[in-house]
Amino acid sequence: MSSETAPATSRARLRRVLTWVALGMAGILVITAAGGYLLYRHLNGNLAHSKIIQEPGHKDFSRGLGPSENILLMGSDTRDFKGGNKFGSEIAGARSDTTILVHIGEDGQHATLVSIPRDTYAHIPPCKTASGVSSPQWNKFNVAFTIGGPSCTIALVENLTHLHIDHFVVVNFAGFQRMVDALGGVSVCLTHPIDDPVRINPATGGKIGSGLVIDAGRHTLHGKDALGFVRSRYAVGDGSDLGRIKNQQVFLSAMIRKATSTGLLFHPFSLYHFLNAATKSIETDPGFGLPQLKSLAGKLHGLKPGKVGLLTVPLSNPNAYVDIGGLQASVVFWDKPRAKALWHALRTDGPLPGTELKPKPSASPSAPTLSVPPSAIHVRVLNGTGEVGIAHKVASELANRGFVIDGVGDADSSSYSTTTIRYGVDRNESSQTLAASVPGADRQQDGTLGTTLELIIGSNYNGTTSVTISNPSPTPTPSLDVVSAAKDRCTA
Repeated sequence: MSSETAPATSRARLRRVLTWVALGMAGILVITAAGGYLLYRHLNGNLAHSKIIQEPGHKDFSRGLGPSENILLMGSDTRDFKGGNKFGSEIAGARSDTTILVHIGEDGQHATLVSIPRDTYAHIPPCKTASGVSSPQWNKFNVAFTIGGPSCTIALVENLTHLHIDHFVVVNFAGFQRMVDALGGVSVCLTHPIDDPVRINPATGGKIGSGLVIDAGRHTLHGKDALGFVRSRYAVGDGSDLGRIKNQQVFLSAMIRKATSTGLLFHPFSLYHFLNAATKSIETDPGFGLPQLKSLAGKLHGLKPGKVGLLTVPLSNPNAYVDIGGLQASVVFWDKPRAKALWHALRTDGPLPGTELKPKPSASPSAPTLSVPPSAIHVRVLNGTGEVGIAHKVASELANRGFVIDGVGDADSSSYSTTTIRYGVDRNESSQTLAASVPGADRQQDGTLGTTLELIIGSNYNGTTSVTISNPSPTPTPSLDVVSAAKDRCTA
């Protein structure tokens, strides 16, 4: 080969190599694009949809101000899916034992999750069913889901709150487990053990219990145990649905922190694993498919756990009984003024009641100035003496003084010598008013508490006294027991 032809041959060979590289790169791009499309189709195909039915005579409530969104999250206890009989095949039908109203602020920088107790006593509107239209009735909140599924529950929620529900999401038992496992489990802290094995209910002959038996302390819960934790009722608190809701809020807070702290969005395999589990696990309305989920994710990009608030609809009576079908049923009633203030705040996308910045009262060198009236203070009374009936007696005395009683019970010990007031970090002024009304009581700040104060009765308790509010807040608002998802709380 001559010196003149060698460079030309080399250049030709180089062009062929570059051509094949270019074709290879183009092929890779085509395959990647096709793979992305197939991935999109796969994830979108995972989603199950059902229409939101316009129930008979139901009023269409306006969406409120701005582009905020309200999504109704329902946890269904249906066993009507593959493998569902392992959760108890003797339980037919479906109930929304967990219902959470998720409000996404118009700025995409804050969200509020409101738990609606399943035992709320409510007027369920007529709803379309497979055989016609149901009759309106007074019953427990979760019966609406049994009657007419998500659409009936949405109509009920809109009637109660006057909020427009934009979309809904239903998650069943298996789906919840898959999503938790896709996150690698969720860490929670238990102050008390949970002993809730599956067992026979002697009253009905059916099975009760979540199947969770676990010691106190910090645990990383995976699918089955995580489901048991959020379902456990009889071994939590007083055995009502309210104790279970608190655990659900603790778990959701931990789940939000886990999803945001692990950089899920920046790990494609982990993200796909979670999205595949999530899309297989939910049922939504047709208007809430993968494009809308993607848009919502973009809107919430940068949302911090500290900007996510969790609370329960404020209640006026957590231990009431009414006649339903000839049987005495345990129900709860909403505190109408505080609930109304909550729904107004969500409808106008404003701050939740009690979270506004308020001017601090001027300090007094001798005694604290009482600025919060008893009517704005919620108190849980606990018996720390062992004396039978004293908690109810003290609760009655405080109610007569104008305080709002949020329940009575036993303290963690029956040997308190000093009556103690425990209060959250933003309830210092409220604790001063309560201390003034209970002479001899010590005050202790507790970061795990929300807006409700705890009065632990000690052996030095010697009655209550009236108080004078000399410098009331200029614009008192009904406060709500809101907790932040950023706070790593332990169960109560």
